[in-house]
Amino acid sequence: MARTATQRLADILLDQPVESYVAAKRAEGRSWRLIARDIYVATDSQIDVTTQTLRQWMAAAEAEAVA
Repeated sequence: MARTATQRLADILLDQPVESYVAAKRAEGRSWRLIARDIYVATDSQIDVTTQTLRQWMAAAEAEAVA
């Protein structure tokens, strides 16, 4: 699945792949809601995503890793 423009922008603004950022936050025990807020804060309010969007991005990344 092709990555969205929002994912690509998040990669640039976070200075790392957004999937890596989310995975690290989940490993710390952060909730999806707090991770969405963390991304919003870390990108100076430029990236505002829902918890469902984060789950979809991570599911797609996992599916690509398996394929």
